[in-house]
Amino acid sequence: MTGTSHGGYLSHLAAKIAPWLIDGVIDNSSGAKFPWRVVGFGKEIDFMQYAEFSTFDFFHHINTHCSTKTFWTSNKESKNFFSSARRKIRNILEKDHLVIQGEYPHTKYISYFSVKDEYLSLEEKRILYKEFKDLNFDTQLYEIDQKDIDHKFIKNLTHGMGIPTKLLIKKELPPLLEKIFLENKKDFKDKSISYPSEDLIYTFSENDNKISLRIMKK
Repeated sequence: MTGTSHGGYLSHLAAKIAPWLIDGVIDNSSGAKFPWRVVGFGKEIDFMQYAEFSTFDFFHHINTHCSTKTFWTSNKESKNFFSSARRKIRNILEKDHLVIQGEYPHTKYISYFSVKDEYLSLEEKRILYKEFKDLNFDTQLYEIDQKDIDHKFIKNLTHGMGIPTKLLIKKELPPLLEKIFLENKKDFKDKSISYPSEDLIYTFSENDNKISLRIMKK
């Protein structure tokens, strides 16, 4: 799987949910933790800071802040309260979850991240990839700085670095596929994984080529 920014985050999340399915992830500028802006109820906290989309383009004298309509809420009395358990399962950087994922076939990870990314934390990404390394995952994190700008593949140091997805795939996919094919990974029979998350247990299973989710109270 491959993706840029939130797409890269979703690729990592897919590997967490079904590690037996995802052989490799090629990522550009994704966060190690879920982004508050896409939960939808960030506007309850601060409609400007946590807006999913902001622009001056519609009206030069009006700044427009937009958020997705969602059932999630910060109201603890609601059944849709976005609790710490619901946050934790969406994070990639959760050490106890990474240990569980490490017991399954290891996804290979390649990631590019700007040292001057204005939206996401490089330090969190460093910690995540160190945790992967400690668990013997095959990973590579490229920290891009000024000397790496070639104005063709890497154009700048802003979020995403202007990297064309086609060029990223062309550069990284062939050697990744070679590693995957040489490994000749055997079929993993137990296509189910459970993550304890505070007061909940999330279990993801594959049956008939479909992923299902079961959430149970501890």
